[in-house]
Amino acid sequence: MSSLETIKRSLRNYLPTSVNIDDFIKAEMTLAILEKCKPEGDPTKAYLLLHNYSLLGEVVCDETAFLLQKAHRLLHSCSSKMNWAKVLENYRNAQSEFCLYIFTEKIEKGSKVLKFARNTELAVEPDRVDVYFEYIRKHKEERHFEYAKGGKYSYSIKDKTSSTVYSADVKIPDRTPQMPVSPPPKKTRKKISVSTDELLASAAEMAEKKPDDYCYSILKSNTLKAVTEGNVKSANRLEIDKITNLVGMVGSGKSTLMKVLSYHLAKADKKVVLVLDTVSSVLEMCSYLSQFGVSVSPVIGRSGREKYIDQVAKAHEKYLQNEYSKYLTAPCIIDGMAKNKSDKSSAPMFGNEPCRSLMKNKKHYNCPYMDICPAVRMYRDVYTSNVIVTTVQGLAAIRLLGDNKLFLEYVLEQADLVIFDECDKVQKTLDEFFTPSASFDKFRQNAAALCSEVMNMDTEVLESLDDNEKEYVDKLSISVRVCMAVRNAINSYGSKWQTILSRTFSAEILYNSLCKDNKGNKYISDKALAHMRRVTLGMDNDKDIEYLMMLVLSQQKESKKLSEAFNDWLTDNNCKPDKNFSDHIKLYLVVAAFDNYIREISDSYLFLPYERKTQQELTDFLSTRFTAQQKILPSSAMGNLFGMKNDPQKGLILYRQYAFGRALMDRMPWLRLTDEGQPAGPNVLMLSGSSWADGCLQYHVNVPVKYLLEAEEWKRRKIAESKMIDLGTAIRVSGSGSEEREENLTEVIKKIMGTIEAELRSEGKLLMIVNSYSEAQTAANYLNRLLSNGKKAACMSREADEFDENMILRSEIADFSGHSADIMVAPAQAIERGYNIVDKDGHSAFGSVFFLVRPMEVPDEISSKCTKLNGYLERHCVLSVKKNAFDRTAKLRSEATRQWSLMERQGKMQLSSLDPVMKLDVTASLFVLILQIFGRLCRITDESKPAPRVYFADGAFRRSEKNTAGYDLLNELIDYLDSMIDNKETGKIAETLYQPFYEAFKKGVEKNEFADISDDIYSEEEEF
Repeated sequence: MSSLETIKRSLRNYLPTSVNIDDFIKAEMTLAILEKCKPEGDPTKAYLLLHNYSLLGEVVCDETAFLLQKAHRLLHSCSSKMNWAKVLENYRNAQSEFCLYIFTEKIEKGSKVLKFARNTELAVEPDRVDVYFEYIRKHKEERHFEYAKGGKYSYSIKDKTSSTVYSADVKIPDRTPQMPVSPPPKKTRKKISVSTDELLASAAEMAEKKPDDYCYSILKSNTLKAVTEGNVKSANRLEIDKITNLVGMVGSGKSTLMKVLSYHLAKADKKVVLVLDTVSSVLEMCSYLSQFGVSVSPVIGRSGREKYIDQVAKAHEKYLQNEYSKYLTAPCIIDGMAKNKSDKSSAPMFGNEPCRSLMKNKKHYNCPYMDICPAVRMYRDVYTSNVIVTTVQGLAAIRLLGDNKLFLEYVLEQADLVIFDECDKVQKTLDEFFTPSASFDKFRQNAAALCSEVMNMDTEVLESLDDNEKEYVDKLSISVRVCMAVRNAINSYGSKWQTILSRTFSAEILYNSLCKDNKGNKYISDKALAHMRRVTLGMDNDKDIEYLMMLVLSQQKESKKLSEAFNDWLTDNNCKPDKNFSDHIKLYLVVAAFDNYIREISDSYLFLPYERKTQQELTDFLSTRFTAQQKILPSSAMGNLFGMKNDPQKGLILYRQYAFGRALMDRMPWLRLTDEGQPAGPNVLMLSGSSWADGCLQYHVNVPVKYLLEAEEWKRRKIAESKMIDLGTAIRVSGSGSEEREENLTEVIKKIMGTIEAELRSEGKLLMIVNSYSEAQTAANYLNRLLSNGKKAACMSREADEFDENMILRSEIADFSGHSADIMVAPAQAIERGYNIVDKDGHSAFGSVFFLVRPMEVPDEISSKCTKLNGYLERHCVLSVKKNAFDRTAKLRSEATRQWSLMERQGKMQLSSLDPVMKLDVTASLFVLILQIFGRLCRITDESKPAPRVYFADGAFRRSEKNTAGYDLLNELIDYLDSMIDNKETGKIAETLYQPFYEAFKKGVEKNEFADISDDIYSEEEEF
């Protein structure tokens, strides 16, 4: 059989030199995959098979799945609809007698359809398909990088207090680093099986090494139960095979189990990865496990090391503990060897080390001291540690030094077990992480500094800038004009498209709307529209259209020149006069030109010198492409899109969809497949106290629960004794207008002040919940005006700016028990989980919680809609295994588009008007949020202390008495809890998790009580 190189050489002898052989081969490979999956499929949609969608829905494990996964990596550039259209068109234009496939056009149901078939008269390399499939299956990506050899190099240092960049020179002796090398990738992982007796024995060993450790006592007192087809019974063995979902209520010992299991498996020389919520918890876990002799190391980002130092530094200590300092304060060898450094650049460069940015002749080199440099020790320790602890972002995005491999790739190849703590939150974080957004208006404001700097440069310095940098600055300089041109076009040309423009949209969406409006060549020929689109995508050239695209972004308002040029183009293309349709064409051209502008500025930024790159919201958005991750994960359900939203308050918001983020967790074993299509990734253990919330699109983890971890009976009883009180205020905070909201918040506080003062006389501090940091500050300030007898309130603060004694940093709230304040006011999304705010005995610092607002996120946020869409598809879109891969993929795309459109339409509806799926999601999401906040009170170590108290203060928890069909959250929660507990198949799971909360809630909150209020889905909230 021929090789791929033989085929390329043969084709070069016959095909014109204008044909790109690599693209020609990619086209044939993609079409060969379509032929294998669905010979009668539409070749224009063959790109759909390159998105790794076979991992979504019920996973199909066969040779075709492996082939599709490898093709997803190798042919990734053809997965783009636009790129595939170009590649396919060029392939069709090649000489057909040498093409593996020939095409015909047929009329089906009144539409022209493209068909393809094997060229049976092919004389050159007729066995290509077998060669293609063999190459796809065996292909491995090669990485090329160079270490700096002996000689003089330079590197840049950014002054963190200003935009100033300093340069330093260094002379490096010739040396070759001996970097650790990854062993060959592991094949299929064996299931992990450990008995409860073995875990207790390991916990006992830990107690011997550290007598004050509590793992043994907690593990011994709690109960592991196995779930089989809805039946629950005690288990004496934990078996983790591929994906294992273990749930347990607060205080059941999930974190304890994670620690003991890590210790136990480390003794057996297994490789375990722990994924935790915050960097501080990562470092604390490393410090904890190291006390027992475990070989453990963190994987965290370098750029935030100064912030991490502040988080782990203990009060009144001069030095960091060694477990932290060896990773956070280690010096850079190159920086110590540097010459001609200025005074300001002489401080340690934590996170700014030139590991990959040593410059010589305008080329970057890797540091030759990576193998011994203490500053990057954590990235070397990955290869030798038994336990590696990281965050969600660290797992998804960090690259290891040396071969520049993603840490994620290393985990997929080498880890035996990955444990996700708080897996429901991980799921949401992953979905949002791969759907970044940014404000273009903020970007144009921040661009002013760099533009001003360049304008003030001496001519000699200005001329020394390279062409790419000049182009980037030129693009920045017109950002104000571009921004205003787009905003004005939306307002001026939107007309009957206002509904579309009030949602997320893209040039593709506007073009499809144009085609729909022009059905039957109503205004202009479809051919003219198609040509216009091809020009805007760079597939055709047309001076008239290109001139129009230049003009639309150069004018903030329509000029006479633009109007004349546009009218001439309409006349040349016989467009019938219609103002709305003409305006819509203009708007499409504006958005398409803006797309190109963003693409160009993104490409320019990517190749900027290091010293010119700035940490801004949009520049991070532009430079973060997740290319390597996209080759591993399934694509976003609607494709990897670029779009925008015109927010009246925030301006132009840009967003991208890169990948189906949650698959990194709940499909991890299948992110690497064997040749036979079997999972070759690590086993996964998912832990959570609220991941079983059926109907919740964001937090419900669509993996069957296999194990339950049950807390001691006395703790469950104590939690069931909690007081749940509806304060019955008719004052509505949530859903009120922004002008009224602050006033209503203070009115609620004033009305319930007697209850607050009574609580202050009880044991434990008070937690008060609002929806934003600004609301937290408003509430705390007002409370401090009303409080007496030395009592005071503090609000959670995100940053240290404008910090005063009545604020507590988010990073310090775990120590609130020792704070002088008696009340903490915090945003719901910032306090919901991840923090054990306890006293010195491990008992919750809080005795009660007041919900001053209905804790909801803004439902129209792009990231929120993306994670809800992913949850919907996993739960509702049944992808039948009987259908071929092409039909599965097409159905997924179609269902994703339909559901996205539905969510867009319902984004501003009243809660009572939502369809049943979205209404259930709102209720279930609120339940999870309330439950997690309630969990801050449920760290119980002293049975003699009072049970927690929960107060619902916002009138928006109830519906209007006059609107009996309205949304009443407390009633909905009762019905939701009833349905979960009463479910014959999964009721035992819900009972183990939620029975104590359920009992307390039903005792304290009566059904069918109403306040005279209206309802609304909105509650303002800042991002976290």
